[in-house]
Amino acid sequence: MISNKTINAMDVCVFIAAQQNLGRVSTMELSQRLHLSVSNLESILKSLKDRHIVSSRKGPGGGYEIRGDLALISMWDIASVFEPTLTQQSSGDQTIDAADFEWGLEKVIIHTLSQAALSDFVPAQPLQTHVETPVINRFKFKPLAAPLVPKAPNSVFQLHMAI
Repeated sequence: MISNKTINAMDVCVFIAAQQNLGRVSTMELSQRLHLSVSNLESILKSLKDRHIVSSRKGPGGGYEIRGDLALISMWDIASVFEPTLTQQSSGDQTIDAADFEWGLEKVIIHTLSQAALSDFVPAQPLQTHVETPVINRFKFKPLAAPLVPKAPNSVFQLHMAI
């Protein structure tokens, strides 16, 4: 079973790869586009950065980018950061009693994800990055509601002029 964190990591990598020609992608942009919390993204990106799949740069113009050739990074390279295999789980003092179908299923998943490169999921055109941000004033007040326009005369004089 592939975890949600792994699926989110794959989405993050595909989005960053799609924006590769436009520059680095910030955590806020990833959060808004993928509807993930910043803390969740930071934990995913830290793991990907430790495994040298993404790189980052701080400061103005900073953000995240994919490290290396997109055609050489398989989806299993990304998934293996978050998904321990049965062999990894049974190493050490404890051994995992897994049924034959579990070993077979794991082999199929690894083979399938190893065959799919990150470049296979990147669209030819970069994704639209326009995210509408609300206007925030200096005091962070909410915008005022639109004024109500009366639909009937509000005085005797307006009533008299309408007739």
